[in-house]
Amino acid sequence: MAHRSAPVPGKSRMARAVTRKAKITAGSAVAEKKTDATPARRASSPGRPARLSREMILEKSMELLVEHSIEGFTLARVADALDTVSMALYNYFPSREALLNAVADHICKQFRMPKAKPGQAWQDTLRAWLWAVKKHAEKNPVIFKVMGVDGRTSAGWLSITYTVGRTLHEQGLRGRELAATVWLFCSQAIGLLMSEYGQGSFRSSLSLSHLEQLGPEQQEFFLQLRNYHVPLTAEELLEEGFNDLIANLERKIALRGKLP
Repeated sequence: MAHRSAPVPGKSRMARAVTRKAKITAGSAVAEKKTDATPARRASSPGRPARLSREMILEKSMELLVEHSIEGFTLARVADALDTVSMALYNYFPSREALLNAVADHICKQFRMPKAKPGQAWQDTLRAWLWAVKKHAEKNPVIFKVMGVDGRTSAGWLSITYTVGRTLHEQGLRGRELAATVWLFCSQAIGLLMSEYGQGSFRSSLSLSHLEQLGPEQQEFFLQLRNYHVPLTAEELLEEGFNDLIANLERKIALRGKLP
């Protein structure tokens, strides 16, 4: 008669525990595999950018600023245009103002000064700078909306004004006088450009109905200018304004005995 070995106490319980553990491990592996696959499906969702970047945010912001006023520009609007959430933008820009400053800086850094001709007079260098700034502003009209949002000077704006500062330094201006002259010259140039391109020109048709609302002396004065008011082009006005800026500098430098 064959001898049947007695069951080892607890062995069946251990076997069942091992089996359960194996099932749990297998189930976890399947769940983990499904979890890993989920982001891949989300990443391939149509219409959602694969990855957000600083450059992407800047480009989209410039597009929106062309379409909307500075007051209507919000991080929420930018995020919506990029098919993301506003909080995602804070990883790149801490505030709306920081983003607007970055847009201004981005545009300014794209400015290129034409190469000077050998022996070029300083007046011609500054005149070339004025027209180069005008051309750059025409290409990027958004700059008028975002310059000086928080009153700070950006690295991009400094790079634009460098030519003016260096040219006037070569003419003998130094220290406080140099800083003030550069600031005034550049500010007045931007003011001229903004009056023609950024905020609409003050030049409009002088209708007789407008003149009738003025006093006799004022009517007589503006009637003399009526035929010349509208035909003036932006180019002509800017040429006149730029010439005045250069002439003012010539007088300043002449007083210091630096003009040949």
